[in-house]
Amino acid sequence: MDAIKEILAVLISWPTAVIVTVLVLRSPIKMLIERLINSESGKAKVGPVEVELGKLAKEGKEAVNSLNRINVLMAESRLLELEITEGNFGPVFTPEQREKMQEQINELRQLTNEAANKAN
Repeated sequence: MDAIKEILAVLISWPTAVIVTVLVLRSPIKMLIERLINSESGKAKVGPVEVELGKLAKEGKEAVNSLNRINVLMAESRLLELEITEGNFGPVFTPEQREKMQEQINELRQLTNEAANKAN
């Protein structure tokens, strides 16, 4: 019974110690991570695995920027399609369909304008 109490005491105490340590050192840990990510040569090595955090973060940002640009381009393309459809075939649609198409056109215009403003 004493052995079980000792094991429980160890299991309960180490998570508490880790949490307290992280809370106490969160500011220095955060600064260290930011420094590793923002530097070009920031490397982290855990056992046999070595990662260049600065390069990884830069490549990640570039990938996200590319995906954002693709999304904007697709939205601009869809907006153009809707405008052409409205101009050429608008009278064929029901009033509800025209209203829905106009709502989509307006929303796409707003979103593409916002994206253009963020890019500038």
